[in-house]
Amino acid sequence: MHRDFSIALLSGLALLTALSLYAPGSLSLTVHEADLLERASQPLVLQLSTIYSPFYLLLLGLWQEAGTHPLWLRLPGVLAGLLALLLCTRVIRAMAGAHATSSALLLLAGAPFLVAQARAISPATLALVAALLSYWFFLEYMRAGERTWLGAWIIASILSWGLQAGLVFLPLLQSVTVLLYRERYTRDKQRWWWSAQALVLAIFLLVFWQPFFHFLSVRLPALTPQQTSEAIPLFAQLSTNLALPKALPGMLVMILLLISGLRAADWRKDPRHGLLILGLLAPCPFYLFTPQSEALLLCALPCLFGLAAIGLRLYPRWARQGLWATVALCYIWSYWHLY
Repeated sequence: MHRDFSIALLSGLALLTALSLYAPGSLSLTVHEADLLERASQPLVLQLSTIYSPFYLLLLGLWQEAGTHPLWLRLPGVLAGLLALLLCTRVIRAMAGAHATSSALLLLAGAPFLVAQARAISPATLALVAALLSYWFFLEYMRAGERTWLGAWIIASILSWGLQAGLVFLPLLQSVTVLLYRERYTRDKQRWWWSAQALVLAIFLLVFWQPFFHFLSVRLPALTPQQTSEAIPLFAQLSTNLALPKALPGMLVMILLLISGLRAADWRKDPRHGLLILGLLAPCPFYLFTPQSEALLLCALPCLFGLAAIGLRLYPRWARQGLWATVALCYIWSYWHLY
């Protein structure tokens, strides 16, 4: 099994690297990317005062001092995507189990949505790294109860807001997990967890009280039931990086694997499987009902493929081979529209 996992990991890293750097001639700057580069070249005080990913703007400004070639400017996104894939080995193994890890890694490495974000000048893949670190530290603390992991979780949570403030959904969904599965955790773990949670959320409200108040007073009352109808196009983008109807074949395959994974997951008793489901669902309303950022939606991918990998194991070998072939064809269809 260790040999199979090593092959899957190396194949995934090679696949994501090749897909992210393929067709460098097509990597011309978009209007949004040019705007990001302009903002990243502003003075440090202005970068830190903006609510839009100040840490990312700071890193991007330092990076473009070494070169301005479009391929060079996209390299941080590719490297962050590869780091996210490495972190997924820990996170998916902890949430979905060792038997599902290899399949989940391959699904994630070739995911058209991840490839598109890795090729872009965007904080999305760095935000994914921050999300995976948050999951990892949370899972390790709840497993071992060592407060070193809890301290690392606090630091990761606070720093992640410099990449994308919407990542505040992570401590919220993790707290829901602790609440729903409280019988699985000792009182000591819960007591320290809620203390850390209060500290983290207090800091968030202190730093982001203006946009948070704007959301509560302006954006929240303006929500309409029609906005929930965007859930289907959202899943199409998440699973294929395409709009309907082009996304339909790939979306249906992912729905089949997702339903299979939900059937196989022991989410009623196992908090790790419950966290997988919450991790898939929680980013979606944040993406729909706030200024839309692919960084939030990208954080749902590991949980989607963790559940899909669990679902794959329900099928006999010949059926799994057919499903893998179908997924590969759907991915190729998405790549054809991407490049």
